[in-house]
Amino acid sequence: MSSREKYVVISSDDKDVGSISNSNFKVTLRERYATQSIDRIIIKEVLVPNAFYNISDGDSVKGNGPANNILLIESSETKTQISVSIPAGQYNILQLMATLQSAINTQIATLTASVVITRDDITNLLSFTFTTTGVFTFLGISPMAPVLGFISNVSYTPTTLTITMPDPPDLSGINSVYIHSEALSDGSGIDASKGIINLVESVSMATTAYGTFAFKQNSDTELCTINYTMPRNLNVIDIRLRDREGNLLSIGTKRLTLMVKMYYTV
Repeated sequence: MSSREKYVVISSDDKDVGSISNSNFKVTLRERYATQSIDRIIIKEVLVPNAFYNISDGDSVKGNGPANNILLIESSETKTQISVSIPAGQYNILQLMATLQSAINTQIATLTASVVITRDDITNLLSFTFTTTGVFTFLGISPMAPVLGFISNVSYTPTTLTITMPDPPDLSGINSVYIHSEALSDGSGIDASKGIINLVESVSMATTAYGTFAFKQNSDTELCTINYTMPRNLNVIDIRLRDREGNLLSIGTKRLTLMVKMYYTV
């Protein structure tokens, strides 16, 4: 018996009929002989589009990750919690400031109050200037807290007319994506909060602009090899794209592609 290898391209373009989407699909390979008795695989290349808004409403169908579009404000006058939300989308900082300012003012208009949002050109910190002192508290449980630049679980109340965020805003969106597959991985990864997961590969989106593609090529064989305890049939391969919290992501009509080197015994 000897070991041989084949390169296999797995693409959403070739997904089976009945697959859910271009980021949650199955591919049935026409080649059957060389996909039997696979001992190990090497993930050689991955191509993933950055199709994910930096402001998400948490809609699982849209697949842009957890919601971060809601700011929770507490009114000391009415002792009620006010939920301010903005539409999901790809925002730059000026668009975020304008949209959020309008949304807040709509919600607090009945309290005869308003706010103006500004940004310091040097520190990049956001400031919220109200027309009434000490009336509103930004709640740290707000999904939007990290986006605006304040720490989750820490609330902020202005002592003057203006409250300035302690940290710069974060509109980086999803920084990394993860490819999962029961067929290719079979529990090859471990997540701190979930335990064993079917992780195949991670791809950084840190330098990938929205609407473009992230490309990863593995040169270190040891780091990108998945060994199987028993030879397996890889005739049918499932692929799912997730964020770091395990949420399924959607890439719409864009393409997801992996190149895998398979080793089989003959």
